Amino acid sequence: MSAAPRHAADAAAPAAADTIALGDTIRFRGADWVVTAFHGPRLFLDVAKPVEPGEPAEPLIIWQTAVTSAPDFAVRNRAAPRSTLPGRIGEFHALPRDVRKAAEKWERHVKEVLHQQAPNVPATTPPKPAFDPKSRTLRQRYQAKADQLTQAGAPVSAATVERKCAAWRKEGLMGLVDKRHLRTATSHGRVDGRVVDIVWEILDDERARGLSPGTLSRLIDRVEQTIRARYAHLLADPKTARGLVNSPATFYRLLERLGITAENAHTAAARHAAGSAISSARPGARRATWARWPGELVQIDTTGLDVLVLGDDGRVISVELTIAICVATRSIVGSLIVPKRVGRTGGTGRWLAGRATRSFDTMQVVAQTTAPLPARPGWAPETFMEGSDLPFEDLLAADPRFAGAAARPVIKPETLVVDHGSPFISADFTRACHSLGIEVREARLRTAADKAIVERAMRAVKTGFSQYLASYTHHRLDLRGKRVRKQPLWTIPQLQELFEQWVVLHWQQTPHGALRSPFTPGLRLTPNQMYAALVSLRGYRSTALAEQENRKLLPAVWVRVSRKGFQINNRTYNLGRGKLDPCRGSSGITAQQGRWEVHYSPDHPEVAWLFNHRAEPGTDPWIEVPFIHRRLLSDRWTEETWAEALNIHLAGGGSRRDEAAITRATAKLLRDLAVGPTPGSASPGPRPATVSRPSRPSLPSPAKPYAADMPPLDPDTVRPFRTLDRPAGELFDTPEPVRGAEQTLEDFLASLPGLHPPGPGPATPGDNNTNPAPPGGLPSDAPGSGRQGDEQ
Repeated sequence: MSAAPRHAADAAAPAAADTIALGDTIRFRGADWVVTAFHGPRLFLDVAKPVEPGEPAEPLIIWQTAVTSAPDFAVRNRAAPRSTLPGRIGEFHALPRDVRKAAEKWERHVKEVLHQQAPNVPATTPPKPAFDPKSRTLRQRYQAKADQLTQAGAPVSAATVERKCAAWRKEGLMGLVDKRHLRTATSHGRVDGRVVDIVWEILDDERARGLSPGTLSRLIDRVEQTIRARYAHLLADPKTARGLVNSPATFYRLLERLGITAENAHTAAARHAAGSAISSARPGARRATWARWPGELVQIDTTGLDVLVLGDDGRVISVELTIAICVATRSIVGSLIVPKRVGRTGGTGRWLAGRATRSFDTMQVVAQTTAPLPARPGWAPETFMEGSDLPFEDLLAADPRFAGAAARPVIKPETLVVDHGSPFISADFTRACHSLGIEVREARLRTAADKAIVERAMRAVKTGFSQYLASYTHHRLDLRGKRVRKQPLWTIPQLQELFEQWVVLHWQQTPHGALRSPFTPGLRLTPNQMYAALVSLRGYRSTALAEQENRKLLPAVWVRVSRKGFQINNRTYNLGRGKLDPCRGSSGITAQQGRWEVHYSPDHPEVAWLFNHRAEPGTDPWIEVPFIHRRLLSDRWTEETWAEALNIHLAGGGSRRDEAAITRATAKLLRDLAVGPTPGSASPGPRPATVSRPSRPSLPSPAKPYAADMPPLDPDTVRPFRTLDRPAGELFDTPEPVRGAEQTLEDFLASLPGLHPPGPGPATPGDNNTNPAPPGGLPSDAPGSGRQGDEQ
């Protein structure tokens, strides 16, 4: 009686292998978990045994399908193995036609032996006597089918028929396929796999030691030396040495299959060491770059945009683009385009005045992730968040800054993945991220897989945005057009606005192959749709920064404060009436030799903020200090404008200490830039012979009706109109009755005294005009005369 239940339990084990019960201990992601609760399709898990000792044990809420489909999933408290699915029908249809026909033919024979109902055969049809399960045993039916096939010209044994029936029961139709057609060729052919491992081992050792790559022949020699030293006991026997000893031609074919050349040997080794993006089968393999919620992992990078633009100084320059992309939603949450000048001055070998991406620019990109993107005037209605897939009403209730915002989500990074570029490893960038609670994680050297998502996004920007712009250059010089510099050029602010519109209209609303919702796994989602699906799991919290917190994100400089204030880049900042006297002298910070901490914005350098660490508790430690000559600059100016004006001032023989003259040169440069380049004007520094501007329709010039048949005007011959001799108050505010109600206009004007104009010729003593006006002036301008408005 006990054998039957035990047999029944064993038979039911495979079917219940992937089920999870309350209280089960399971293996998931390298750790042991205890199932504590169920909530719909979600599991509540508590850590039973962490991966590393001392690691904090945090509970986990996750989809049940995500747990059961993990490669290392197992139920610890039950011995049931994981159930396996038979071969997919797509794999069968991918086989050659004759192989499929042979398998289908064997399936008909197997069904006949096992008395399984065949297609198009009624269920009431009795079986053949030789295969009747009521009168013949299973082994007798195996032998009967073998005899039948042998008589038909296909000799087989009863053991073969038995093997086919067992394979059909286990794997279905795929179990009857000839296994020779299921073999797949390896990347290394018939070469022993240990040789391939030695190839990667030698290349990894060269990368770790910092050696330069050599030719393929040197690599082959080192591989052969390692094989002879490591497998000397196997090379004596020809059978065991098969695959270990190969000809040079075989080695070259092997390296070609592995994608190794003399130029990219170390790059291929780094790519192989990083592993597949979904590899988790072998120990130590890297997992795919993935995130569970918005902001958990954000990647940031900078690259050239392959577009020529018109710089602020009228030169044709290249630009760089910096973007931040959320891994969980693939949303571009921050972007900035800056000029990139890489030309050199003639013969000096020094870089031309200009810049590329700085740490302050990268901090601006990070700051953009914490605030909504406002929609610009003139943008299409499709760019507004109100009509997009984002949960506008919920977000607006949580953060009023979403009113009038564009359809781009706000995602504050938790972990920021950066490369080893100087803007990302600078002290200012790291300090700003830490002040916002953002962890900065550096990618591995020469391992592009650590930032694969942002690298691929950069390629998509160039193919989806850059190549459709005028003055698009190719990243390869041999494919660059010959007349690119003669095309219309955009300015940097125009290009920035175009890119932000492209992100909102195209990138955020295009389905992405890597974005799948657990509710609709068969549909590809857009970044906005993925954000709307995931933000409900984590919620949204506004991260609006206060004014003091924003100042901490600005670049910091350390200065000495004197009676005249302090200087930043040849500019003096000071407050009147001795308001900076408490900060004169040493600050007491020995690490900075007694200097004071000052923050300023390179985009708005008209003011700086001095941080007084000696301020009393409860008082504002920030002191706003203006540039002493900022009133001479009415237009907006930047650090670059000041540097350009300084170069112009020094080129004209000016002194670096004359800040007022440099300020006036900056104001003149801003006026000249506002007018734009004119034919024959010479701008400072080298300039292309022709600069194409964006074409605009020219307005017709206004007509001049008196340009012809009009003699030149002589001021001495012009007689002004005489003023009234009576005050204006007597004309309109007199208590006398109105006169002339019945008169015509001519009679009324004739009744006014002194209104008749004098005749031609000089004035006589009897004339009423006692105060003649000077030539070309008004009568009231004469000496001793008073205007009517003054008399009132």
